[in-house]
Amino acid sequence: MTVPTRRRPGSASPIRLVPEVEEVRTPAATEPPPAVLSPTPTSSESPADAVENDEKKAVTFGLRTSLKKRAETAVLRTAGYEGGYTSMAALVDGALERELARLAVEFNGGEPFPRNVGGFRQGRPLGS
Repeated sequence: MTVPTRRRPGSASPIRLVPEVEEVRTPAATEPPPAVLSPTPTSSESPADAVENDEKKAVTFGLRTSLKKRAETAVLRTAGYEGGYTSMAALVDGALERELARLAVEFNGGEPFPRNVGGFRQGRPLGS
């Protein structure tokens, strides 16, 4: 069996060897939007205390498949209604806010828990 020789396309070929890239023009921003700006810490605050950190951060954790499917169904069925959720992230965010408020009432006299300044344990749960 003979192997065909590879040839580069000629000038009549529709395949272009040099890419054509359009220039993208965006309007120049005079200053970043206010949500991007972070407050500068005062001398009595540490940088961790100065920033509220309401920016989104990707997290990874496992969910039971049946719970994930129920949550997806709830998002799909309620997205168009008042009080419904338009995404899984919004559903998880809302549910976590409600549960944190419940835990604060039950275990901390209704006050939010103090901010954790250390790290969070990783790996297997204690006692497992």
